[in-house]
Amino acid sequence: MTELLNLGSGVELAGDVFGGLMDGILEQAAAEPWLGALVGLLLVHAVVRRIPGLLHGRSRRDPQRCFLRADKRLILRRAGHRCEHHSWLGGRCGATEDLQADHVHPHSRGGSTSVANGQALCPRHNTRKAARVLWDWELRRLERRRAAYFPAGAPTAVVRHADRPAPIGPPYLG
Repeated sequence: MTELLNLGSGVELAGDVFGGLMDGILEQAAAEPWLGALVGLLLVHAVVRRIPGLLHGRSRRDPQRCFLRADKRLILRRAGHRCEHHSWLGGRCGATEDLQADHVHPHSRGGSTSVANGQALCPRHNTRKAARVLWDWELRRLERRRAAYFPAGAPTAVVRHADRPAPIGPPYLG
């Protein structure tokens, strides 16, 4: 009984259980090649998803966390009061209720709280995006799509950080 209460034996027991679990997974992956391929793909996916966050890190944060009401109204107006999320098959989300002003480049990763870094998202897509940092090709794709629904003269470029220069173009006053 005293051995069970010993912290050292508890750590050893946990190590034995984890080691046995890993051995079982490796044995099963060797017996079933598709399982090994699936585990490998899941690991690659997890690593690739983290790369943008590692590249952009947690740099200096904008002292202002939330968008001002006027900025939120401008972000929603330029998006046509519709969620800006696009799926590969379904196109643009049709949600128009309870829209939220979201940071394209997350505030927690150094994104600025500015209209140039804002997008309109429905609660479902905002929650799903979380603090994910978009790849540069995803930003370019967003900018190209925005040209179709932003008002004429509104800049479509996303400015990730406040310390970077704003895009050159005519100002959009709403």
